[in-house]
Formats: sequence, structure tokens, C-alpha cells
Amino acid sequence: MRTCPDTVPDPTRTLGWDVLLWTSRYLLQPDGPDAGQPWRFTPEQVRIVLRWFEINGAGEFTRRQGAIRRLKGWGKDPFLAALCAVEFVGPCRFGGWREDGTPIVVPHPAPWVQVCAVSKDQTRNTMRLFPGMFSAECIAEFGIDLGKEIIYARSGAVIEAVTSSPRALEGGRLSQRLRGDE
Repeated sequence: MRTCPDTVPDPTRTLGWDVLLWTSRYLLQPDGPDAGQPWRFTPEQVRIVLRWFEINGAGEFTRRQGAIRRLKGWGKDPFLAALCAVEFVGPCRFGGWREDGTPIVVPHPAPWVQVCAVSKDQTRNTMRLFPGMFSAECIAEFGIDLGKEIIYARSGAVIEAVTSSPRALEGGRLSQRLRGDE
């Protein structure tokens, strides 16, 4: 069941175009026959990104949470890993307006991304994608230190694998939580 239309928001109401541009520059296909090639979203994923990063006239996100439910083989783990990478060091927050009315997109000031699952084995599906996903340029420019369960950036940004019920996890303010339900 779709809860978002199959259309895309006006360019003045989404941060998604900058996200798409950033991912095509800094991310790589992590595996499969196109491993090492520049990252590319499918047409459906492009629509999802543009809707996910949709903003209102005040620059606030129109959505605070979402779910991706697709069949095996659709690419959920790589797609969501790409969104985690954007939250980690990419442009993902509203930073004002350009003269043409389109939004200025800036990095999150203090990103903390969690990849959650019931077991460590389940978090590995996503965490194992990051070493092949970040390009050499991305690693150098953002000072990314790739670990198995925690990834750091020079800015202090963190991606970490955690297990437990997401509701039971305690701690500071997260900027994004990816929860695998498989």
C-alpha cells in the first residue's frame, strides 16, 4: 500500500535533488555486477528520496518517519545505507533559500546514525555495505574511519550498529535510526 503519491514535489519543496547529486558524486555501488561504479538510484528510489526529503514553506520536513517494504532483491539494504551515508556526512538539512526559491541544503550539524536490529547478524547486512559504498574521495574529504560496528567522521559524526528493541535503547539525541525487521 502506498502512502505517498507517485509524483515528485516541486523543486522548491524538496532537499532531495541535492541528496541525489551528492550520492552520485561520493557513493559507489557496494556490491553486485556494478560494484565500484558511481551510485545510482532506481526511478522508484529517486521518487522516494524526493518525497522523503520534502519540506514545507518554512523549510521543515513534511515527514518524520517512514517504512520501506519491498520484496527481496529490491535493494532495501543498499538504498537505506545510502540514506544513512547522506545523514552521516552529506547534505540533508534545510539551510535557507536560494534566490530562485530552491532550498539550500547543508549537512546535519551533529549526526548520529544507528543501524538497529534484533541481532548483530542482522545489522551486518547494512554495515558491511559501507566500506564499498564510500568512495576514496568521500573517505578523504570527510575523514571517514571505517570500523565494523562504528564508523566515525572527522566532524564527530557516527554510524553505529546496535541491537535491542529500538524503544529500549537509551542515550543522547539521534539524528536517524534505521531499523531492520527481517
